[in-house]
Amino acid sequence: MRWSGIYIDAVSAVLGEPVDSAVAVAEGRFSAEEAAGTRQRAARVSDRPAPDLAAEAGRRALERAARDPREIGLLLHAGCYEQGVTFWNTASYVQREVLGHGDAMAFEVRQMSNGGMAGLELAAVHLSAVPTLTAALVTTADRFAEPRFPRWSADRGLVFGDGGTAMVVSRRPGRLRLVSTATYSEPSLEGLHRGDDLHAPPDAGAPLDLMARKRVFLRDVPVAETIARNEAGMLTAVKRCVEDADDDVAGMAAVVVPFFGADLAHKQCIDPLGVPEEITLLDYGLGVGHLGPGDQCAGLVRLLDSGRVTAGDRVLLVGVGAGFTWTCAVVEVTHG
Repeated sequence: MRWSGIYIDAVSAVLGEPVDSAVAVAEGRFSAEEAAGTRQRAARVSDRPAPDLAAEAGRRALERAARDPREIGLLLHAGCYEQGVTFWNTASYVQREVLGHGDAMAFEVRQMSNGGMAGLELAAVHLSAVPTLTAALVTTADRFAEPRFPRWSADRGLVFGDGGTAMVVSRRPGRLRLVSTATYSEPSLEGLHRGDDLHAPPDAGAPLDLMARKRVFLRDVPVAETIARNEAGMLTAVKRCVEDADDDVAGMAAVVVPFFGADLAHKQCIDPLGVPEEITLLDYGLGVGHLGPGDQCAGLVRLLDSGRVTAGDRVLLVGVGAGFTWTCAVVEVTHG
C-alpha cells in the first residue's frame, strides 16, 4: 500500500539497563555456544512492569512531537509476553496514563513480534479512513521476566530484552513520511510457537521452553521447508513494500530487521535481503536483545538520534511475528 499524507511525528524508546552476556554465561543461564553464535554482548533488563515502559515511551513521544494528548484519537498497544495482569486491558491502562481522556479508542494488537509494525499500518489505515482522526499513538512493551521467561535460553539464536517504544502517527507533516507498507502471512507456520496441545492449561510455575514447542512442529515439517516458507514470506512482504514505494532494497539508507542474534539475523533476514550488515542495526541490537514488537521503533530512535540518516534518506523496516506475519514499511526522513 502506498500512502499519501501520513507521517510519523516522533518516536521514542525506554529500555532496561544492560546486563552483560558474560555474566549470564558465568551464572549458567546462557550457554557459551549460544553466546558465540549470537554474538550477543548484552540484554536490556528492567524491573518495571511492561505497561509502565510503554506509558513512559508514549509520554516522551508526545513531548517530542509537541502534541497535546487530546489530539490523539487512537491508541494501539502491542506486546508479546504477559503484560503483568491476567484478564485486563493493557491498552486502556496506557490510554489512562498517557492520554488521560476518553475521546480515543484503545486497542491491543496481538501480532507477537510484528505487533509494532502492524500497529503502524493500522494507524495509517484509520487516519486515511476517518476524517476526524488527526493523530494516533502506537506503543509497544515487553518485560521478559525471569525465571518464568528465561530470556537467555527460552529460544535459540536470540536473547530477549526489556523495553517500551512509542510513535506518533498523523496527517501533519512530521520528521518521517510513511511511504508504503505491506503485510504478508503464512499461517502454516503458526505451530512453531504452539506445541502439541492447544487445550493444555499452562503450568504457571514452569519456565517457558519455546524450543520444545518447535521440536513438536518439526516432527511433521522439515527444517528446510520451514526455513523456505519463512524466507518466502518475508521476501514477499519486502518486495511488495518497496515496489509500492517505487524503490528497491538497494535504495535504502538503512534496513531495520528484528534484533535477533547475529547468526539468526543473517540467516532469516540479512542474507535473504542481500544487504550488507553495516546498513542494518545488527550491532546495536546485539547490545539490546529482541524487544518483541518494539525492535523497529527502537531502531528508528537509534537512527534519528545518532544522525545516521538525514533528509531524503529512506529506511526499510522489517517486522517478523510468530504466526507467521510480516509487515514492512518504507519511511523517508523529511528533515534533519
